[in-house]
Order: sequence, then C-alpha cells, then structure tokens
Amino acid sequence: MSSFRHESLKRQLKKELQESEWLHQFKQLSQGLSQIKAEIPLTQLCQLRWVNESQTLIIHCPNPEVREGLRQQTAKIEQLDIVAKRFILKNPQFPDIIIQKITNNK
Repeated sequence: MSSFRHESLKRQLKKELQESEWLHQFKQLSQGLSQIKAEIPLTQLCQLRWVNESQTLIIHCPNPEVREGLRQQTAKIEQLDIVAKRFILKNPQFPDIIIQKITNNK
C-alpha cells in the first residue's frame, strides 16, 4: 500500500509540474534562445541574459564589430517569434541599442 501511495503521489507531482506555468515559460524561453542563435548566428558570440520581469533579452556583444553586425539585423531581430518583448544590445564602449518587438495582432 505504501508503494502504491508513493507512485500515486509521484504521478500527481509529475502531472502538476508538466502543467505548471513556470515550466511552460521555461520551455518557451529555451526554444526562443535556440531560435535566435539559429536565425541570427552572430548571437552565438554573445552572452545572452533573460530579464523575466520585463521580458527582455539582453545581448552582451563581445566587441564593437559584433554589435554593429547585430545592429544591421535589427529588423530581423524585432520580427523573431519568441517570448521576448524587447532586446537590448550592449557593449561597454557604446550606448545600448533597444529593439522593441513587433507584435502581430492576429
């Protein structure tokens, strides 16, 4: 009986985890990071940091050349279909570039 109760509790916890909002958001973010790295290869050279409160992806560019390359792709970045509402390109030598996400009202 103890074994049955243990398995029942285990199934319940697993179900709750699979249905959790946190896990759903984590999976979306993971897919979004994979997508941005695949569609905009320069981001693979950068450190990416997610700010959950503002749904912002901060992209720390390692040098001015990478920053400039990404700046030239802002139209492509803003159209990415990922959970971020905005992107910030950072490099200590230059002011931040803020890219607002284009929202599609379907």
